[in-house]
Amino acid sequence: MRKAMKLLTILFFTSVIFASSIIFAVKITPDRLQRDFEFIITLLKEAYIDPYGLVESQEFSKIVDSIRKKLDKPMDSFEFFKAVSPIFHYLNDYHCSIELPISNDFQIFPINLYVVDNNIYVVFSLVDDIPVKSKVLTIDEISSGQIIEEFEQYTNTRENTSLKEYEISRYINLIPTFWNKRSVEIEFEYNGFIKRERINAVTIREYREKIQESKKSKLPYEFERKGSIGILRIGSFKFKGTLFTDFKEFLNKVFEENKDITNLIIDVRRNFGGYPQSVIEVLGHLVNRKLSVERKVKAKNSKYNAQEALAGVGVHYDKNTEGEIIEAISPWVITPREPIFKGKVWVLVDNGIASAATPFVSIVQKYGIGKIIGEKPIYSPNHTGSGTEHYLPNIKTYVYIPGLYVSYPQSDKIIPDYELIMTTEEKLEWLTGSSDPVLEKVIEIIENN
Repeated sequence: MRKAMKLLTILFFTSVIFASSIIFAVKITPDRLQRDFEFIITLLKEAYIDPYGLVESQEFSKIVDSIRKKLDKPMDSFEFFKAVSPIFHYLNDYHCSIELPISNDFQIFPINLYVVDNNIYVVFSLVDDIPVKSKVLTIDEISSGQIIEEFEQYTNTRENTSLKEYEISRYINLIPTFWNKRSVEIEFEYNGFIKRERINAVTIREYREKIQESKKSKLPYEFERKGSIGILRIGSFKFKGTLFTDFKEFLNKVFEENKDITNLIIDVRRNFGGYPQSVIEVLGHLVNRKLSVERKVKAKNSKYNAQEALAGVGVHYDKNTEGEIIEAISPWVITPREPIFKGKVWVLVDNGIASAATPFVSIVQKYGIGKIIGEKPIYSPNHTGSGTEHYLPNIKTYVYIPGLYVSYPQSDKIIPDYELIMTTEEKLEWLTGSSDPVLEKVIEIIENN
């Protein structure tokens, strides 16, 4: 199970470690802050598909007015991020976000803290005196509950799912930067004993070097087999360019070298999406005939969506109908890809799979490709499209504004064929790489079938 832990570790920290050289000590004048902020509001009003009409609500206007008042003094880009994040939290759309403007010199913990069922646990540690599975009680005498509540405002989701836990955890590990502290005292419980340890922060660059030295870094996908059962873990579908080529070659090798397996478990727990081409590539190895998956698209006709959102589904921007919603059919065509797996397929899910992972699971179930096992996913296969990237020239970071809403007829919800609820203890076993009790249950179900 150490492989699973390595996979989760690299997925978690690649979302934090950006190859950035931005200097954040530089303060930006209020007038420049306001220009970037007003550009964000313009994008949300003119380009965002806004599936639930929240941009037009009074609550949205109140949040905007509150943020405007805060931008009356110089800020660096990190402070700006903290000031405007409540807008994206309110919209509750995991595709609509502002990029965390982070530097490799930012301070983080030399441990990996993770939120599990409203508590904070250590799931990876470079500090010998703070073992994994320790339950964090306080950080500098602030309770874990208060800390979770503080960092929730920076998330793009409000539902209690593994995606929200992931987002909060991502920021909690940056507490040394958020709180501007080089060291903190952590009070934690382990094996029934409560201890306190003071730990020094490290830079993201230093942490990455230590991770590489300890060989904990790994690609976000892997394969292993147990007898005639294959286990394909896919922690993300976010592959483009050479990364996508590597992913394709990995899949080809897996299916070519394991033609004798009778059952395949595809583990997409904590897979929060990616690109359609990666999903289609996996599905191609699981079908023996061409499939055309009906996909309806609603696109907002806006000059800001012309290059990506509209063009991506074959719709042309029309300045005469600016702001109108255009509907189109943009099916996924799934072509069989050799080698084709001919055994039974089982997809293992949790409650927070999102974006491209949800139509992947839905298609597997709807078209009889395989069975779904695990927690009931909260998010529907119907969702906004990936946010179009817009650069904020003064802050020097990006916002992502979805101009599309994609739906799959008769695929509003995903109901597992076998529902397995993960307990806190089982989640900790899995996240720390100690064992994987849920996977063991899946294997037992397969063997009994």
